[in-house]
Amino acid sequence: MVIAKALEAAKWTAETVRGTVVAAASPNAAIPATDLHPRMPARPWSAQEYLRMWSWRHNWKYLPVFRFYIYSGVILYGVYKFVLPIKPRHMIQYTKGKEDHHHHEVEHWYGIRQKLADKEYFKKYNPLKKAGEIEVGHH
Repeated sequence: MVIAKALEAAKWTAETVRGTVVAAASPNAAIPATDLHPRMPARPWSAQEYLRMWSWRHNWKYLPVFRFYIYSGVILYGVYKFVLPIKPRHMIQYTKGKEDHHHHEVEHWYGIRQKLADKEYFKKYNPLKKAGEIEVGHH
């Protein structure tokens, strides 16, 4: 199997060298016809074509490093998406929180004062309190 692959590689190299020599020796010769499908471009001109023409199955099957890169990318994406605590939107929320801190503090103390006022009001004017009922809970 290794010998067959080495022979094929040598054959392809010899064909490439022969084609280069022929093209250099007779630069004005006609370009030989190619055996391409009419909807298949001769070479990819854009990133989309390059990705479409890439031999994905061959690389997945015969190149372990290709699988390593794909799996590593998926793992890193998972870490970025679900594990890392700091994300750009968190920084925006943090900055906005710092800017609006005073308003939040005012709302907080307003809520405390409002609860105290409600407690005092319902202590005096509780419409649901029955006559003779004792006051329950001071928390």
